[in-house]
Amino acid sequence: MEIITKVLRELLKANDYVTGSELAARLGTSKPTLHRAIDYLRKVGYVIESHPRRGYRILLTDDLAEAGAHLKDLGTRVKFSVHYISSCTSTQDIAEALAREGASEGTVVIAESMTSGRGRLGRKWVAGKGGLWMTVLLRPPTIVNLQLLSLCAGVAVAKAVADLYGIKAELKWPNDVIIGSRKLCGILSEGRAEADRVHYVLIGIGINVNNDLPEHLKATAVTLKELVGHPVPRTPLLRAVLKNLDIGYELLVSGEGVKVVKLWKNYSGTLGNYVKVITSEKVIEGYAADVDADGALIVEVGGGRREVIYSGDVVHLRRRDLSA
Repeated sequence: MEIITKVLRELLKANDYVTGSELAARLGTSKPTLHRAIDYLRKVGYVIESHPRRGYRILLTDDLAEAGAHLKDLGTRVKFSVHYISSCTSTQDIAEALAREGASEGTVVIAESMTSGRGRLGRKWVAGKGGLWMTVLLRPPTIVNLQLLSLCAGVAVAKAVADLYGIKAELKWPNDVIIGSRKLCGILSEGRAEADRVHYVLIGIGINVNNDLPEHLKATAVTLKELVGHPVPRTPLLRAVLKNLDIGYELLVSGEGVKVVKLWKNYSGTLGNYVKVITSEKVIEGYAADVDADGALIVEVGGGRREVIYSGDVVHLRRRDLSA
């Protein structure tokens, strides 16, 4: 990983093409090692161009209108394509209309801003310019668990943030990506299905990147720009999230949802906490012990009793003292 970090630093510093020979000499490494480092950087989402004579150049584009041109080499099972719009009510609305018109699996609706962005339970999502606001249209061949799709999307974002920026993100059940106690990303999974057939699934992903947060959200939300100290180009992030999402989605359609849950647990910030869960019917307090194969949260409430929760809002109270 050290050589990968050094290669990335040199490419960013060059801001133009730099030959492989020059890079290898600067870093005191071999060309095969250099090529492996560049392959890794491409794999995690960076856009790196190569030229037979001029060498390598990293593109830090933030123009989402051109993002579709940078998805062709992803190598994913799902073939992603971008439907870009400068502003809309919600990318979920646009994606649903496209889905009903027969848009193909992998259509990604991206907006610079949303006037009526929404989260779970119809909550308003503030989505000004600078964020990564998108909805991915999927058409799974069999019935899939929307809860597991939300977990899958959370893993995709958390892994992308770790790979690209070295930031450790955690997943708050059921659909938030958090840094510390502040929200970086929210996820909304919706779909249309019949008893034996899925028409389409929409995965809405909203990531705070370079957008300005309203004053009333600054204590509870955070942007990548704030975390890294400078504006962040969104195209590499888009690429990384879609690559990771494709991996998890393939597991789900292959009937390996248990593996998705296992991946989610690796990033969980909820398990191991005492929590308060607010459902439509009651409020439950206890120890967040596990997430089952369906993505439901298991809360130990005392006296050997467990609650299995499929939907609700979680408040982290405190982490169990494991040394006690």
